Amino acid sequence: MPRNLTELPAEIINVITSYLRNRDIKTLRLTCKLLCNTVELRLNHVFLSANPLNIAVFLAIANSETFRHGVQEIIWDDARFYNLPDAVPFNEPDKESGCPEWFVSQCKENIENRWMRKGPNIDRHIDRAKQIAAKSGMTMQQSWQYFQTLCQQQEDVIRLNKDAEALAYGLRRLPALKRVTITPAAHGWIFAPLYETPMIRAFPEGFNYPIPRGWPHIPGGDLKPQPGQWEIEGVREEFRGFGIATRALAEYPHHQVSEFVIDVNGLDTGLDCSVFKEPCAEYDDFATLLGHPGFTRLDLALLVNTMGLHRWLSFHTTHLHRALSAAHALQHISLHTTVAPDPRAQPTPLRTVFPAENWPSLRHFQLSGLIVDKDDLVAFLATLLTRTLRSVHLGFLYFPEGRGSWRALLDDMRDKLDWRAAANEKDLADRRRRVRVTLATPTRDYQIGHAVWIEEEVQAFLYGNGVNPFSPGSEDTISSGFGVVRDSFEPAE
Repeated sequence: MPRNLTELPAEIINVITSYLRNRDIKTLRLTCKLLCNTVELRLNHVFLSANPLNIAVFLAIANSETFRHGVQEIIWDDARFYNLPDAVPFNEPDKESGCPEWFVSQCKENIENRWMRKGPNIDRHIDRAKQIAAKSGMTMQQSWQYFQTLCQQQEDVIRLNKDAEALAYGLRRLPALKRVTITPAAHGWIFAPLYETPMIRAFPEGFNYPIPRGWPHIPGGDLKPQPGQWEIEGVREEFRGFGIATRALAEYPHHQVSEFVIDVNGLDTGLDCSVFKEPCAEYDDFATLLGHPGFTRLDLALLVNTMGLHRWLSFHTTHLHRALSAAHALQHISLHTTVAPDPRAQPTPLRTVFPAENWPSLRHFQLSGLIVDKDDLVAFLATLLTRTLRSVHLGFLYFPEGRGSWRALLDDMRDKLDWRAAANEKDLADRRRRVRVTLATPTRDYQIGHAVWIEEEVQAFLYGNGVNPFSPGSEDTISSGFGVVRDSFEPAE
């Protein structure tokens, strides 16, 4: 009988290590030469941003015959570091550290925000190394110096357009590439990044810094950022990653990318919706991508907010609808917006946005952060083909006065859609074709990325004998005992 892992056959070792995370595989490979040669890294995604280390690692993988063939996704970190000019307020030196006041203030807020997100039992949520980093770690002066270096490196990359050149090169070197993700949320929260990019992994332990978001974002949740005007260069520049990615994909028609994801991960931000208001180069490139043969997935997060009060002018043109209409092979569509709840707002008819009749293969439909009319939503869901549709996610929807509620929506979905019939089918294959519905609503104490999810309760109500999980007395409130709170930045906790 084998006494340790190294005495097992290579096939069994690979089966065992297939359950490990990549970070654990890296550690395992360092233990001995045999495991280094036997256990392979699973590099199915690579990172890119305006940082020389991220670019260097990206190019190394693109040039590696061992790893480049397995890469299926490029994740573009579009959150750039920012530095304030010397002349602005709050840039006076802090008396204790000598660093700019704004930098010191934001570093302190990081620790407070971490505490707020996890509560007084933070020690149970941060491992010992992170506890040490949070309590001692680098000095403020050391963090400031390291931060300045990052800002300068970023400026050099952007000035020479090195990240854009790397992406164009990578599209030609990664034959299995199928997805490009653009995100402003890569840095997550202090000591808890959403993505451990090479740059972030290289941060010194205890490095505290202003968390960059890149796109318009107002911390706290009380206010929401406003969309701008896409024709203004400064507005377009905020979404630099989006422009670079769509241009590179449009200029290289031989790519195999079939999925394009804009992932804000619960942040109150998104791509400025004014990009769809008038024809522009970025819109043309975006439309070209969606019209690419075999394009199957789009996750679109839009910065909208009080545009809702003006009937969402960008949505009331035909440009977004026209671009979506070209994606005939679409299987997955997700739309998230930052529109602010307003009882006076007029919901946008969903059929003016989504050309469902053009998507005969649609399997997943997701809608989040929109002002909707219950009857219009149910009528739209009825147009989706049950024979192909497998899942629907609805989250953070707002019903103006007299336009419905969460409870009424579920009642109508059960009674007016034909999805329930699948639950009564005797054939197991037919029952498996039932549409899985998940819902998400805000938590009582608002935290970015936090939501109350209800899944099994919805399935039981729609297809079985379960009760409606929303209260009959307050129809937009989940009844006590239903749902579970999740943090999109730390979903495993």
